[in-house]
Amino acid sequence: MTNHMTAQELSVVLRSWEHRFGVRLVGFGHGSLYLSVAAQPTDAREARVLAAEHYLACSDVFYEDPDLDWSTYHEELMRRREWRFWWD
Repeated sequence: MTNHMTAQELSVVLRSWEHRFGVRLVGFGHGSLYLSVAAQPTDAREARVLAAEHYLACSDVFYEDPDLDWSTYHEELMRRREWRFWWD
């Protein structure tokens, strides 16, 4: 699914997010994942670490979404109830 991760590696990442943030897979399509988030990061440090994990898991999102601002992405993660990832 990703350009640089195997399905097994992505599964490990999703399991970590499930444990830490209550993430659930709610949809998928050709090259896309949709996740619901039960518990957002609670502080800026945790959110910055998560933002880096998002980038490492799916850098396409950061290059192809003109509305996404890397400098504030961690703040968005503290509010968002859903995450979307896609790979070309």
